[in-house]
Amino acid sequence: MPRLIAAFVALLLALSASPAAASMLPDGGGVLKDERFTELGPIVEAAGAAGLRTFDGIAVVEERIDRTGEVLDTYRIRIDVAARTVADANQIIAEQVAGVDELRNEYTAVIDGLDERDRERLESEADARSGTSAMIRKVASSDWVCPVDGEMEFRDSWGEPRSNGRKHDGVDIVAQSRTPLLAPEAGMVTFRWDMIGGRSFDLVTADGDYYFGTHLRSYGTEGDVEAGEVIGYVGRTGNAVGSHLHFEYHPGGKGNSVNPFFLIDTHCR
Repeated sequence: MPRLIAAFVALLLALSASPAAASMLPDGGGVLKDERFTELGPIVEAAGAAGLRTFDGIAVVEERIDRTGEVLDTYRIRIDVAARTVADANQIIAEQVAGVDELRNEYTAVIDGLDERDRERLESEADARSGTSAMIRKVASSDWVCPVDGEMEFRDSWGEPRSNGRKHDGVDIVAQSRTPLLAPEAGMVTFRWDMIGGRSFDLVTADGDYYFGTHLRSYGTEGDVEAGEVIGYVGRTGNAVGSHLHFEYHPGGKGNSVNPFFLIDTHCR
């Protein structure tokens, strides 16, 4: 379009410079000497209007280009900020990792400097904290199944004295003889005779937790079981006084017993 306008302008200049063009110019009285000049009027006006529209279009395009540039600048700023943020986050993580390594080294040095008795005490306290965390998870779990399927009574008898200087490592759940006993979790069940408790079951879960129940009248399903599957029946074998289930929970494996009363109290009411 700019080339077309330039051609019109050149044509007009050429016409004005020629004798023929001079004869078409108005005289002193304002009357055209040749009416053919009037035929060029609409063409000139159209060319001017086209030029104005072209210049307006160019202005609009330039404005849009400016806006696009502003948007691109904004995105560049955001990208720069994001890059700095990622770099800062990586630096923070690196510092935290270094801090963890330093703390681990200090902890190892302290442990190495302890005698055997202090080390055993600390390990026992750590096991207790771990057991408490596991207990909280089991209490909150909706998948955990009450081990006695029927009417029952129980109380918190954890730690009470027993014969031969023993302490009670579980909870006694009183129920009628032959009441079904259920696996509280999926796992591997084995049966055995216990010198004190008589007929007993051991249940080991996939995550290593250990359950022990004793005084059973008879056994149920052995081997791989699902939560809620019948694994025995309430009885009074061994040194039991009355029909009941002695129930223990050892998070992380046998030998780390914790008070299972909160599990029973949550899931068996």
